[in-house]
Amino acid sequence: MFRTHFNINVMDARGYIIASGDSSRLGHYHAAAAYVIRQRQELLIDETNQSRWKGSQPGLNLPIIIHGQVVGVIGISGRMEQIEPVAQLVKMTTELMIKQSQLKLQQEWRQLHIDWILKELVESTEIDEGNMRQRLQAIGCSITPPYQAIVIEHESSLQFNTAERFFDVMSRGIADRSVFLSAYRPHRTLLLCYGNASSSLSYNIDQVRQVVTSYTSDYRMGIGSLIQSLHEVRSSFEEAEAALRYPSKDERVLTYRQIQGPLIIHELPSQTKEKLIKASKAYWDDKIEETLKAFFASDLNIAESAKMLGIHRNTMLYRLEQIHKLSGYNPQKFQEAHMLQWIVWLQKALRA
Repeated sequence: MFRTHFNINVMDARGYIIASGDSSRLGHYHAAAAYVIRQRQELLIDETNQSRWKGSQPGLNLPIIIHGQVVGVIGISGRMEQIEPVAQLVKMTTELMIKQSQLKLQQEWRQLHIDWILKELVESTEIDEGNMRQRLQAIGCSITPPYQAIVIEHESSLQFNTAERFFDVMSRGIADRSVFLSAYRPHRTLLLCYGNASSSLSYNIDQVRQVVTSYTSDYRMGIGSLIQSLHEVRSSFEEAEAALRYPSKDERVLTYRQIQGPLIIHELPSQTKEKLIKASKAYWDDKIEETLKAFFASDLNIAESAKMLGIHRNTMLYRLEQIHKLSGYNPQKFQEAHMLQWIVWLQKALRA
């Protein structure tokens, strides 16, 4: 069987051997490598010139060039007919590995800055604007209003999946978007969207949802309010967190505006909530809840809510009158209707 016999050495930018198939050569100065670094070109060493290069063996030495700079040398010792077919492949593979390593380090360095920026924005009561500008300049980024915070809650196994983390998938999926991303807690990822128009923010949120949905069905997204100042980011973030606390089995994406009313009711003392539920227990049923939901969704418009339910207007009026009679609250009067809306929200929370 035909076998190849050659040894590969890697030399640093000063000409010293830093990796070798022959461990006894580690740390030795390689004169030929130093020459290759200066001349930026390949050097073949054979019996005719070996004595000229201290610490060298017959073979081929090739410069490792990264971004136009020679950062080291690959030395392949052995017979030329065996070395030549693999020499360029070894050189290209080495350069690619170095570039990938550099890229990863740059990405990690950038993410460290983003993590610090988001931590500062959502945790600090006083933002160090000078330090913030320096961090943004360091990563070559400028963020402009409006801003909007999003918190994604996802299944725990994804965050620590060694094959592919949720955070890595999200980073790739929104790489070209105006979004900062940080895995700030186990199974929770924080996003800060920014841009010149609310329409672009809405588009970013849609893109985020598509990426998340393509990766997992076990998630929830809380979205804070649209704000105009970096000093308000903390408030938007707290709203996004509050949206996730709202009990809901069906809704995957909840904006703070959607659940602001129900959330306020949800935060009431347990004793107060129990009192409202207990008072409605005697008369409450699915038909009453369905009627009130349609009535409130249509802004107390009888004709619209009747149409929504597929019933006659007179039937809708009769239902509202019955609700008034049973509950003591008139759904057609705003001051009394809001009490019934509270009960609708509490019933939903109770089921969830």
